[in-house]
Amino acid sequence: ADDLAMVDEIGDTSTPPSSGEHKRPLRIAVQGCCHGALDRIYATIEAYDAAHSNKPPIDLLLCCGDFQALRNSSDLDTIAVPPKYREMGSFYKYYSGQVKAPVLTLFIGGNHEASGYLQELFYGGWVAPNIYYLGAAGIVNFGGVRIAGLSGIFKSHDFEKGRFEFPPYDNSSLRSVYHVRNVEVYRLKCIQGGSKGVDVMISHDWPRGIEQYGDTAGLIRKKKFFQKEIEENCLGSPVNEEVLHAMKPRWWFAAHLHVKFTANVLHESRPREPESNLADLIPSQIKQKPEHGEQAKKKGEKTSFVGLESATVCPGSGTEDLVTQMTKFLSLDKCLPRRHHLQIVNIARGDGHGSSAEPKLEYDLEWLAVLKKTHYLTKNTRSRQSVPDTVIPVSSEDMDAIRHKLRERLQRTDIKHKHNDQDVLTIPENFVITATPHGLPDAGIAVSGGHMIGNPQTDELLSVLGLDHIVTTPYQGGNTTTPCYSHHQPTTQDAVADPLQDENEIDLCEDEEEYTDENGGKSEDHTSTLLGVVESSGQMDNNEIDIDESDDAVTGGANAKKKPRTNSL
Repeated sequence: ADDLAMVDEIGDTSTPPSSGEHKRPLRIAVQGCCHGALDRIYATIEAYDAAHSNKPPIDLLLCCGDFQALRNSSDLDTIAVPPKYREMGSFYKYYSGQVKAPVLTLFIGGNHEASGYLQELFYGGWVAPNIYYLGAAGIVNFGGVRIAGLSGIFKSHDFEKGRFEFPPYDNSSLRSVYHVRNVEVYRLKCIQGGSKGVDVMISHDWPRGIEQYGDTAGLIRKKKFFQKEIEENCLGSPVNEEVLHAMKPRWWFAAHLHVKFTANVLHESRPREPESNLADLIPSQIKQKPEHGEQAKKKGEKTSFVGLESATVCPGSGTEDLVTQMTKFLSLDKCLPRRHHLQIVNIARGDGHGSSAEPKLEYDLEWLAVLKKTHYLTKNTRSRQSVPDTVIPVSSEDMDAIRHKLRERLQRTDIKHKHNDQDVLTIPENFVITATPHGLPDAGIAVSGGHMIGNPQTDELLSVLGLDHIVTTPYQGGNTTTPCYSHHQPTTQDAVADPLQDENEIDLCEDEEEYTDENGGKSEDHTSTLLGVVESSGQMDNNEIDIDESDDAVTGGANAKKKPRTNSL
């Protein structure tokens, strides 16, 4: 009941009058940080559907990171969480087949993930029946809605490195494995905004400067310790800011900061005025060369603004194309009682996708073409990796070639039926179990000594694209069958059968490494950042501790050290 009362629904639910076919909008549930609480999240969705039985059921669930796809106890060694806070969560039941996700679920990774499992699905894939991971970066289509995602969080010192991490991880690579890399960001920036742009973008980090397009003062009232970062223009990820203005998605969903926040970004429709007028703009609106790595570390300028409101008119002449030039941003809280962690968003379907047919999850041809044409940029070393200054062009011939390969694969696997283009693009439901699920004999024994064993889904996709394994490995396992469990849908009773998280529970948000500055010395004390917010009352809860912090920081030990969040969100 606490969860259900905090769910809002937004977006136009009407059918466009000019549409020749009945095209109701997709009803999409958006979840902030999951923290492994799948039973609770699905129970809330089912309860919301039951309470709104006059509406169509929810079509899709999008999760904005910290999903924690833990198959068994050995996966706990691949998640960056202090040992005393490690818990299995409920994902393993969906992985094993004991229960099935009641709604198609897409998610991206955050900074608390079963990284070994997700790394084997680097380009995306099913982690369980009806639960799909978008990969380190990825784009798919569902019911005519184009959905992109970027996993992980930004850290300047790892941004330009290759993907050198392979399990078993050491204490350093356990964290760097989820740091965003420039190659994935470059690939997303190759998908430019426009008539066929991205409808939805999902990330864990906020785009830097996004707070200036919403109620900045209200955000500071909820999270007072954000004020310094807002003044220094370092709240959020600078590369997500670049992606935001390159892709111009209609919606952007995020999490990580454990607060509900909305904003509207009105993108410019023509070049800005001469540089002499830049003084009138807020920092995140000023066009400048992106700064990463050492340049970003040296930057220390402060700004004098706090709580500016977003623009009320679209830059340029008039308000033409306002909808396509606007990004609606929504960040949500973590999954706890009386928190705004789940929201329903109604999003219009694309052309040719009416309500008569059940929407299917489909490959995005342009994205697959970008993957193929940029595969040479993929590296598995620590050395610095540069990316081109201009986006790589993708032609219709590039996409047709991939469509042809997908058609060939489908004909090999299903020779009994004739297939149309939509069938060719449908992502196959080719999930297989590659590790013993929790609760079965030998479940706690790491396969292959904890080394990467690969995944047949990755093998199949790379084969279609004609690409080699670089940051992944060919599947080396044996048993890819599903254990015999009786399937049943999760219910509210299933969710509450497990001990519920207390509103004062310790929370996971940042890395232990963030308590030491770049030179290993102490930095300014930000004790207030360990305090959470109970939004229902608008007051700080002094009992809540944020577990993204180190053990020393949580316990108040003498060695607790905290860096500014500049490159850590």
